[in-house]
Amino acid sequence: MTTGATQRFTALMLALAVAAPAAGQFANSTQDYLGEYDRDRDGRVSLAEYQDKLSEIFRRMDHNGNGIVDLDEFDPAVVGPNTRPISLARHRARLAEVFRRQDVNRNGYLDARELGAPPR
Repeated sequence: MTTGATQRFTALMLALAVAAPAAGQFANSTQDYLGEYDRDRDGRVSLAEYQDKLSEIFRRMDHNGNGIVDLDEFDPAVVGPNTRPISLARHRARLAEVFRRQDVNRNGYLDARELGAPPR
């Protein structure tokens, strides 16, 4: 990602993190955290599950439902000079990049350890 794209993605992820507590998105343990993402309960998180979970908050932020989180829809605390609107499609593409970095063993899924670790 370019510096500007990284800054925009960071702003969005921070906005999502700020929105998450209000939405009850934080879990108490690694297993609870895994359970938040693992919709089919197979003990691992697929790319689609990861994107779907992290897109829930995006959709809540997209107040006008146009598929884009506009500047006025971001939490003002995270809007900076490099913050730009982001579409759901672009958000999911960036999540795929993060997922691939978190998938340390390259098996196409995240286990609890990988999901809880910061992306490399």
